[in-house]
Amino acid sequence: MIDLHMHTNYSDGTCTVRELLEEAQKKKLECISITDHDTCLSYDDLRDENIRKLFKGKMICGCELKSIVEGTVIEILGYNVDPNMINREITKLEPTYEQINLHEVDVLLEIIKKKGYQLDMQNIHFNPKNESGQTAIIEELLSHPENSKFKEETNYQDPFIFYREHMSNPSSSYFVDNSGLIPTPDKVIELIREAGGLAFIPHTFIYGENSMKVFHALTDTRKVDGIECYYSKFTKEQTEFLLKFCRENHYYISGGSDYHGTYKPNISMATGTNYNLNIPFEITKPWAKYI
Repeated sequence: MIDLHMHTNYSDGTCTVRELLEEAQKKKLECISITDHDTCLSYDDLRDENIRKLFKGKMICGCELKSIVEGTVIEILGYNVDPNMINREITKLEPTYEQINLHEVDVLLEIIKKKGYQLDMQNIHFNPKNESGQTAIIEELLSHPENSKFKEETNYQDPFIFYREHMSNPSSSYFVDNSGLIPTPDKVIELIREAGGLAFIPHTFIYGENSMKVFHALTDTRKVDGIECYYSKFTKEQTEFLLKFCRENHYYISGGSDYHGTYKPNISMATGTNYNLNIPFEITKPWAKYI
């Protein structure tokens, strides 16, 4: 069993690299990849032999980089990358998490204000460097009974779904346009390839009504090398669709839980949501460079 999609506190996970490796070893995983958002700083920690030896299995150097397709903010996984090159070059290509976070907060607050919802700004607290501003805003908004229609208006379930279905959906009245900040897939994939890596599409179906538009934008012209076919929020049918697509169109296959520690408490390392994952190590053999 493996997990090739996990985050540490170098991006928006809650585990340190040490804690993540200890958990992976406890689960006796065969192979893992740490895929922090817009950084490979976790791999600097692995230079310490005392940390690297905590996990006995194989590792693949990875990252997850932001991009945008016709207004929809997406991510692209990079595997087999040189972490030093990613860390050196990413600041030239991607805005920081803090920059995007603060931009999204400003736009979202303006939208909420225009809609007439009540907020007490003194109750909104977050660290823009590593904590979601939109989550803090919505928590404050939902604390006011007079804002009860917000859930009905947005079909609100959680901050992650709200972000995908509204803030990054151009057809939503809560859409936040990040096109001036975030690079195109071509530029992101170019960086991954320059770093010696392969580009994979993660979590295809989480983009709601825009999911297949994003998928085809990245596959119709064969921009990417592979597809994440196993994922915590996929149904059995969705996984089978992607596996079939990869076999028929000669794409590499990956899979991961999108583990974030306690930030996403319903997602467990390697086993996903309600043990829906059991990703075979064999899928990595055609393409992985193990470290």
